[in-house]
Amino acid sequence: MARLKKIAVMPLAKIFCCLHSTIGFILAVIVTIGSMSGQPDEGIWSLGPWSLLIFPVVNAGLGFLTGALLAWGYNFFSGNWGGIEFEIEENPQQ
Repeated sequence: MARLKKIAVMPLAKIFCCLHSTIGFILAVIVTIGSMSGQPDEGIWSLGPWSLLIFPVVNAGLGFLTGALLAWGYNFFSGNWGGIEFEIEENPQQ
């Protein structure tokens, strides 16, 4: 049984930043296409092509903060109550 005791904050925050910016870009493409559908510009649809800039940047920032807070929280609680335990199988026989 192996135990994960600590997570490095910055690497996890960077991974979350990249993942969230990708999700933001996908959402921005959907909003941009939806804004060109001829519907009245109301709410989020009024952003149009600006969503291609706004969504990835905002989601990247929120993803970075989320990753940093999750890593910090895990490190704090695992120090008090132990880490996550899991089994690792090295070089399984085929």
